[in-house]
Amino acid sequence: MITPVILIDELKTFIEEVVQNYRLETNQQNNVKPPQVVTGYLPPKNSGPDPDFPFVIVRLAEGVDKEEGATVTVKIIVGAYSEDSQQGWRDAANMIQRIWQELFKRRVIARKFRVEYPMKFEIPEEQPYPHWIGVMTTVWTVAHPVMEEVDL
Repeated sequence: MITPVILIDELKTFIEEVVQNYRLETNQQNNVKPPQVVTGYLPPKNSGPDPDFPFVIVRLAEGVDKEEGATVTVKIIVGAYSEDSQQGWRDAANMIQRIWQELFKRRVIARKFRVEYPMKFEIPEEQPYPHWIGVMTTVWTVAHPVMEEVDL
């Protein structure tokens, strides 16, 4: 079965492969690591020893079902950490660029989910320095329920 939740899980796996070779700053001195990729929301603060940043969040945002088909909107939120104001926003933008490039090279992930145009991204003007955030908005084709004959 093709569901939006399975899409989110497959997209997480896809993005983990895309960003696995990145080494980005954390809020711990001399500590760099690839972004953690999570679905939904970051874990509660102070829930583990690892810093939250850098990260990629794959979040189901909304869905639309019409006669001609169904789509869901997925937000891909990236977060980077840098005290260098000329580097932090670049790290966030580079993560977006890399994910965008890999998604639209293939257009289909897990052989069942297709990303559609338009894809939008935003680097908000207000940033919570030294944290840097970017948001991709993607639209995916998903299966919609098929009408069944029901005896009443």
